[in-house]
Amino acid sequence: MIEEIKAHGYTAQINVNRGANCIALRNERYGARILREPDYTAFDNPYLYGMPILYPNNRILSGRFCFENREYVFPVNEPSTNCHIHGFLHETPFTVLTKTDDSILCEYRATKQNPYTTFPHAFSVRIFYQIDKNGLVCDTQIENMSEQNMPNLLGFHTTFNTPFLLDGNKADVRVLTQVKDEVERNMQVYLPTGNVLPDDEITQKLCKGEFSPFEKAISRQYFRQGTGKVEITDVKKKLSVVYEMDEKFAFRLLYNGKADEYICIEPQTCMANAPNAPFDRAFTGFDYIPPKEKKTYRTRIYIREDK
Repeated sequence: MIEEIKAHGYTAQINVNRGANCIALRNERYGARILREPDYTAFDNPYLYGMPILYPNNRILSGRFCFENREYVFPVNEPSTNCHIHGFLHETPFTVLTKTDDSILCEYRATKQNPYTTFPHAFSVRIFYQIDKNGLVCDTQIENMSEQNMPNLLGFHTTFNTPFLLDGNKADVRVLTQVKDEVERNMQVYLPTGNVLPDDEITQKLCKGEFSPFEKAISRQYFRQGTGKVEITDVKKKLSVVYEMDEKFAFRLLYNGKADEYICIEPQTCMANAPNAPFDRAFTGFDYIPPKEKKTYRTRIYIREDK
């Protein structure tokens, strides 16, 4: 079931049956198709369309980790790396709680009787989308309804069209992300090695807004820097897609496939394999929610005219 909301020249489509994923964000005034939109007749990688929720985000080696003397075991759904990857919320039906012309609230609820995969906690995830004059807001609220502290590892695999304008030219697209301290990963299994890399030319270009997503294929994880600003700009038409994320998204994963049509700029609360990575857990962003408490995470996407 795909629901649509509209306001202020923006239209968003939400696939309620697949993780309440915002699969399309368009702007009529600028002729923009901001997010990469799925063709369900030729659907390949579910992470590369819209902004699917990742819970738990990224990879967990062997699908296992320990927390407070409890072992958590997730299915190994990426056998090539012996990892659990990204969870299953992105393909799980949500329920629509409320809907207006410009907003929609969707919920997933896990209980003891109907658990989320092998995760032992009762919890809920509410995703609220609203379009206002400043674009699309996405508020994600996670509530721990169990009696124990609940590990909480969240991300979104947000995939942007490049170019994002229907009449845009690839040569005119530049990407800015405020990042620092690339987390070195073993690229055979995509897991942290325990090293943090110094800035190189690509990192410097990203921070200056000079990176072309077509010059080189990249797959990198970084810490956010400063406000964590993210912009994708058409330098000729002087229009930018701005992606704002609250500070709880302390990490970014950047991925552009074959460097030919899209770039994923993924806000994540923790690094890959955070519970098991060769760093202190606080450094990896590993987090939890106490019993009966909630945490809310906000992102916003909009188009800005540049002078």
